[in-house]
Amino acid sequence: MILGLGCDIVQVSRFNKGDDFLNRFIKKHFTLKEIEEVQDKKERLVPKNLVLEVATRFAAKEAVSKALGSGFSLGITLKDIEIVHDELGCPQVTLYRNALSRAYVVTQNQKFNMHLTMSNEREYVNAVAVIEC
Repeated sequence: MILGLGCDIVQVSRFNKGDDFLNRFIKKHFTLKEIEEVQDKKERLVPKNLVLEVATRFAAKEAVSKALGSGFSLGITLKDIEIVHDELGCPQVTLYRNALSRAYVVTQNQKFNMHLTMSNEREYVNAVAVIEC
């Protein structure tokens, strides 16, 4: 049963403000696992693709927060939502703190799954998240 759906679109140029901005944003809003994954990709990506990577992950976190029915309210922060990729490149969502608490409110303390898909192109990125029991 689908209990929540979230979608977000982001203009990539919002994140194209230089390396200092990107590094501060990553440090402030990404979890340690996300930082490790981005750092690993950073060594292989051209700078423009790093901007795309950060913008896409931001859109994914926004979509997940919307699927929770709260957005970034009720104390939920960007760090409460972790987006990493499995060995096949599929995005995996892990919720922490207030986001996890909110998920249990939405699902009435039932076991749940969070599904996420992300897409990007040069100017825009989007993400769609579904929470289901």
